[in-house]
Amino acid sequence: MNLTAAIHARLVGDVTLTALLSEYLGEPAVFTSDPAPGNAVLPYLVSAGQVTDRAFDTKNSRGRQVWRDVRCYAPASGSAALVETIAERVRVLLHRYAMEVDGHETWVSEASGPTGADEKDAYGRIVSLRLMLVEV
Repeated sequence: MNLTAAIHARLVGDVTLTALLSEYLGEPAVFTSDPAPGNAVLPYLVSAGQVTDRAFDTKNSRGRQVWRDVRCYAPASGSAALVETIAERVRVLLHRYAMEVDGHETWVSEASGPTGADEKDAYGRIVSLRLMLVEV
């Protein structure tokens, strides 16, 4: 599977996380396109495209280092507790998790954050994922 599908599968496959999210068209609200659909209801996640994607080659291998953000949003209700809980769960799910990406082996999977990304009507947090993938 490709990287986007691997991240999506990891996130929607966790019942603890999906219990915290709304649904969209009968599925957990985890979006791989940006922006999220206009009729999506908070809370939800967005992970669309790499922040960076560069070569990571060694003498004997070809690979890539990828940075991907997972943005977590919840209603601005006066408390950021929900978005913090969601973001911490995302971090737990992605940190040190070997992604199953076609033609690649995961050497490093490191999640950092969450960092703040509040908006006018929503609280936001970003979990940044760094992957080092080597071709097999």
